[in-house]
Amino acid sequence: MRATQVSIHNFRSIHTTVIDLEDCSLIAGANNSGKSNLIDAIRFFYGDLKWEEDRDFPKVQPSDDEAWVEIEFKPSKSELSELKNDYRSENGTFRVRKYIKPSKGDDGKTRAGYYGYEKGILSNNQFYGSKNVGAGKIGSIIYIPAVSKVDETTKLTGPSAMRDLVATVITKVVAASPAYTSLKKAFVDFESSVKKEESGDGDSLTKLEKEITEEISSWGSSFSLGIQTIQPDDIVKTLVKPTLIDKTLGEGVDPTRFGAGFQRHLVYTLIKLAAQHAKATPKTPDRNKKDFSPSLTWILFEEPEAFLHPSQEDVLYDSLLDLVKDETTQVLLTTHSSRFVSRSINDLTRLTRIRRDDGVSTARRISAETLEHILAQSFSLDESIHSFLQEGEAPDAHAAMAAFKTELWMQQHRAASIFANRVVLVEGPTECALYAYLTSRNLIPSAQGVIFVDCMGKYNLHRFISLFGKLGIDHAVLYDGDGGGSKDSEVTQTIDAACNEFTKSVIRLKQDIESELDIEPLKRSQSQRKPQYLLYKLSTGDVKQDRLERVIEMFNQLCYAEP
Repeated sequence: MRATQVSIHNFRSIHTTVIDLEDCSLIAGANNSGKSNLIDAIRFFYGDLKWEEDRDFPKVQPSDDEAWVEIEFKPSKSELSELKNDYRSENGTFRVRKYIKPSKGDDGKTRAGYYGYEKGILSNNQFYGSKNVGAGKIGSIIYIPAVSKVDETTKLTGPSAMRDLVATVITKVVAASPAYTSLKKAFVDFESSVKKEESGDGDSLTKLEKEITEEISSWGSSFSLGIQTIQPDDIVKTLVKPTLIDKTLGEGVDPTRFGAGFQRHLVYTLIKLAAQHAKATPKTPDRNKKDFSPSLTWILFEEPEAFLHPSQEDVLYDSLLDLVKDETTQVLLTTHSSRFVSRSINDLTRLTRIRRDDGVSTARRISAETLEHILAQSFSLDESIHSFLQEGEAPDAHAAMAAFKTELWMQQHRAASIFANRVVLVEGPTECALYAYLTSRNLIPSAQGVIFVDCMGKYNLHRFISLFGKLGIDHAVLYDGDGGGSKDSEVTQTIDAACNEFTKSVIRLKQDIESELDIEPLKRSQSQRKPQYLLYKLSTGDVKQDRLERVIEMFNQLCYAEP
């Protein structure tokens, strides 16, 4: 089973938001945008957190007093056949809403707990008639916070990375283990022997069975005490004890003695190995089930990159993708890692960006349909710039999109724009170098959360504008007019057509940045040296003060101005 969509209503900074989910989904955004609130809302749905009115109800007054989390699930075909017919949607899913704050329903009764949709309408009856349906109907979660404790990661009495790993390995090992066969036989022999044994005062299990049977025989019943054969799950829960050993001391030590860096590395190691073992032994559904009890383990992972070396980030990301291949495991993670974002470029639908405006968080995600629209829009704008595209065969759409992805994310600095409060889109590295020069010398204040992004030429600006608009990233644009040449009017038209509500400022230079600073331009053959050349002219005092002040004012507008 998979969770395909989560809807959150009136929880902390979230008034109302809907997020479509993939098997592995990334939640990104600037600091304090509300990423953790989204994770915590799902934890409330699963009963992992308790509602506290002062902490959890929005501080910015919403339109109503209800508070709930609703999740749509898509079971497998075999699981769907076990689902009650009234709960099934036309597309083979079912939805469950949990009221995390009790409220009145349409029937005037107080709603608390889980409610399903019956024939497409939110029911007045609790889902499967239970206040807390538990893991049997909606799966379970493994929550890994940004800073986790070792004992939470290694516990075997509840869901954890260690338990998943050990259970996977033990299940494989005992399947054909002579030792396990002997152990099961020992339990049978133990049951047969222990029931016959008597204590010093004559008590025995067999005697107790007879006494209880005599008391209930008139009801046509008898009583028996059986001792179950130990199962692999029982071994994991009760017999396996993980121990962390200090090599220097040569003995087990208290897990709390280890620092946060070690804790995150251990989490990374467990998930990596669990993925490898799960990949080797795919899970198969239990065909003998009669009741609806779908399989879903949902890993909610906050900032998985914390304390990890960059190369470990890559391995962890690949391991998470491997984990979800079994179709019963799902991952939702929050991240500040541009590496994680850049690794997701081949499937942008995995990425959801959270932003907060006036205390309220909203989520934006690019669907496959939206991505196709951006591509089609980019082609139509390209045709107005490049006349050669109107001649001969049309360019291959998939090849063009692959090129766009490469130019967008091949530098992690560009991927970091997902976390920015504002992005300034410029043609090339010269403007980026100038911004770094001005901020490093306090000639302009370093704007918190502002980054300059090199778009590798003005012909790409409209692509970035469109993409950032769909992701809800505030941005400004600076480009060269080139004295009216280089398709200036066509470029201006494409930029104007791509601008959206998140485009905060657009500045077109009459010629270029060198002309604004009254610097003699380099020859075209030396254009690759423009950043160094410009910084050299600034550092030697060859730029007039009034010209520099005009550029400083321009850059301040790009960083701070609102339309």
